[in-house]
Amino acid sequence: MAFLHTVWFTSPTALAGGSGDAQQTVWFLTWTPWAVSHGANPFLTTHINAPQGVNLMWDALAPLAALVLWPVTATAGAVVSYDLMVTLDLVLAAWCAYLLLRRHVRQLAALAGGALYGFSPFLLSQAPSHGKVAFAVMPPLLLLLIDGLLVRRDYGPRRAGLQLGLLVAAQLLVFEEGVVLGLVAGAVVLLVLALRAGRRRTREAVPRLLRALAWAALPLLVIAAVPLGFQLFGPNRVPGTVPGGSVYVTDLANLVVPTPTQLISPDAAQQLTARLSGNTVENASYLGVPLLLLALFAAWRWRRRPLVAVATWSGVALAVLSLGPQLHVGGHVSRLPLPWRVVEAIPVLGSALPSRLWVYVDLAVAVVLAVFVEELLRQRVAALRWAGAAALVLVGVAVFPRGAVAAQPVVPAFFTAPITAAAPAGSTVLVAPYSHDAETAQPMLWQAEAGMSFRMPEGYFVGVDATGTRTDGPARTATSTVMTDVAAGRGVAPAGVDAQILAELRRWKVSAVVVGPMPHEADMIALFTRVLHASPRKRGGAYVWTVTSGAALSRVKAP
Repeated sequence: MAFLHTVWFTSPTALAGGSGDAQQTVWFLTWTPWAVSHGANPFLTTHINAPQGVNLMWDALAPLAALVLWPVTATAGAVVSYDLMVTLDLVLAAWCAYLLLRRHVRQLAALAGGALYGFSPFLLSQAPSHGKVAFAVMPPLLLLLIDGLLVRRDYGPRRAGLQLGLLVAAQLLVFEEGVVLGLVAGAVVLLVLALRAGRRRTREAVPRLLRALAWAALPLLVIAAVPLGFQLFGPNRVPGTVPGGSVYVTDLANLVVPTPTQLISPDAAQQLTARLSGNTVENASYLGVPLLLLALFAAWRWRRRPLVAVATWSGVALAVLSLGPQLHVGGHVSRLPLPWRVVEAIPVLGSALPSRLWVYVDLAVAVVLAVFVEELLRQRVAALRWAGAAALVLVGVAVFPRGAVAAQPVVPAFFTAPITAAAPAGSTVLVAPYSHDAETAQPMLWQAEAGMSFRMPEGYFVGVDATGTRTDGPARTATSTVMTDVAAGRGVAPAGVDAQILAELRRWKVSAVVVGPMPHEADMIALFTRVLHASPRKRGGAYVWTVTSGAALSRVKAP
């Protein structure tokens, strides 16, 4: 709550992160309850990119989170649901890490490790803008199940398998990429365990693991078969791999150079991190010099302890994979090929972003830190205990965060009141600014606030065009080009494009055009006043034209 004080204690409608990704997730949290309650398919929609539509399983829909938060959405709104989701992400991650660590260390040490994981720079950077990415309960719970099944063996194959199936299904229905990252991380941990156990013990463990995986398939298939079926075989499915694995990577400099997420982040550090590929949210692999040195010391000092050895070698391997297909250092890209290239070449799985594997590295570091605290509590030499405590204070100072960024989204009253006077329910409305990327996601938030009462030929999504080729946002048209140019301040296009815009409005069956608050608003109003041969009426903070004949667009009026 302290980290998110700007969200909870400034305005009841403040939105954590405030970015286009957060606004898109608000749309998702609204869409699933609306689809279920109206008998629509929750995995496909024509409410954005109308009339073609979008396969939402390619867009991190998070239907489980939307259903769990439905009562909050219905009573307080999807913005509050999103803020609650972000808050619970951090708490649940810390708690699940505590459950894992409590099996190996005493309570205070487990609390320290859980806090480091749940409030790591990675999760504190991701959570405000990427509430789904920060749903990070799978890493500690996955390792908890592996520990119970193969190491301590106090979990039978059926128990571990059923729990694993439910865990993977839940992760898939909140943040599907997390399943891919879990597969990679789980494979690495199993390999490290096998190398440590030797050939005989590994052969004995394989049947136990296979029985557990067979049990895991039961709940996973029951829960995930339908959404995965629509994703992989349904309409508007995205072919090949969604790119990004060469951009969103761990830069070696990021390990010791703080980002704006940290309270102590000098201007020089921020200038360096600004040069890294990706963005400030994804550049979240910071550990800091104190924590890095402490982790290296503890990993070496207690290297014979099995827990430390497995965490260390797994963490190192996953850190290497998170570097992506090529090494990045301080924003400079080398030609040195790295192991992620193997994962990148696998269809569907290669769409995962390697930088997001860092959540498992943070968990490995949290395990080592917990062992350090455990040994510190056992230490009887006062000077060593004080030295260890001072090291922990330095770690805390280095990773201590700034408060989360929040924004007050501007939602014209037009969208919070019934809009049937301007457009019949379920009809298509063209909204300006034209939504096509994260920077222009506001219309999706407005559509969610309007209760999904209209469709749009636009939106922020990953989809395909009419030929089945992957697109980021809607396919480029004359209308989208002109509206994007106006919003960017490049002026109003000549009247020669008016006929093309009118033809596209006919094809989309647009029943109304709405210009909301936006940069260069006057130019956008002038554009549609000319195209539609009518002046708009201002209603609830928006400028509205009603097209009385969506098929012919022969008559336009201000409602």
